[in-house]
Amino acid sequence: MANTSRINGLRPVKHLNGSPFNGQSNLYYIASAADEILVGDALKLSGSSDAYGNPGADLATTEVPIGVVIGIMQSKFDPGGKLTTGAVSLDLPAAAQIAASGSGYVLVADSPDVVMEVETSNGTPAVTDVGLNATVANGARTSSTVTSPLTLDVATLAVTATLNLRVLGFSQKVGNEVGASAKVLVMFNRHQFGAVGTTGV
Repeated sequence: MANTSRINGLRPVKHLNGSPFNGQSNLYYIASAADEILVGDALKLSGSSDAYGNPGADLATTEVPIGVVIGIMQSKFDPGGKLTTGAVSLDLPAAAQIAASGSGYVLVADSPDVVMEVETSNGTPAVTDVGLNATVANGARTSSTVTSPLTLDVATLAVTATLNLRVLGFSQKVGNEVGASAKVLVMFNRHQFGAVGTTGV
């Protein structure tokens, strides 16, 4: 039976030692998003911060990632302790994304040992791909996108050390099989907090 495609980006499921992911995250500031940013997207450091010193981030592709978005803060959130003025939108899609070129705050699971589930695209994965590295395909997104279109790009699977994801295995659950649109377990192969001597941003 073929897999059903349900793309929703990277989803943290546990830590590398097998302990469950408990939702721990840190606050990051998006100053001017390169594209729409949603829950499930991989982020990189932007090399700046907000006025309070919270680290800045932006959408990652091939850059060294900092983590995965697990929450979008309400648009008027201010880390100084109060909401900013103006109208608040609680409706989709505005409540589910940081708009392209927009700003705001996101919660990021930035521990380098987080194991995530992601759907594969652009090819058919095989059992021999376990242990290989790959990069993300961020997918097409617009102002109406409410779920992350990020997938693991099967066409990039290789032993190359600079690729961002490491394939740990296939998700062992009902409805998932080795084949097109399979869900695989991955962790960041490169990470800003995961290695000694990582280049600063």
